[in-house]
Amino acid sequence: MKKLLTGLAIIGFGLVIAQTASNLTEFKENIASQKEEAKKALKPFRYDGSKVTYFNFKTYKQVKEVEIYLFNNTDYRFSFNGKSLANDVTIKIFDEDKTNTDRVLLKEVSGVQGSNLLVESDELNDIYQTKKKGAARLKRVFVDYEIPGIPGAENKKPTMEERGAVILVMGYKN
Repeated sequence: MKKLLTGLAIIGFGLVIAQTASNLTEFKENIASQKEEAKKALKPFRYDGSKVTYFNFKTYKQVKEVEIYLFNNTDYRFSFNGKSLANDVTIKIFDEDKTNTDRVLLKEVSGVQGSNLLVESDELNDIYQTKKKGAARLKRVFVDYEIPGIPGAENKKPTMEERGAVILVMGYKN
């Protein structure tokens, strides 16, 4: 009887792990297809690179930051895909990183969940030069993803429903 119970426990545990692995594989496959969708939205700009920011929703607010370099006075287009979000996040774009108290908020967007959003560097440059008189073009920008706290989230062992990702794809004007 003891061997039977042990065998059933092992089989049950194996099924749970297999289901979790299957869900994670499906999640990553969705990320890949959403990245391709974001790449298509760059047209007529040429693809330059991408950054997928993965996170788990927690009971407290989080901020993840990504730095993007802007080279040689080139115009860039950023495509943000939020179709892998179970809950909405806010995207804020700044001229400096989060340690700088004098940084300038260039753009703030919410409602990214389930959509694809485009932002262009020439728009960010115009805002920057308006807010900082006499400033030159931006050489880099910092994208902050503000991830809200979700009541009841599992902080230590998040479920698949508490996982999220924002796909950022960049392109430059040819």
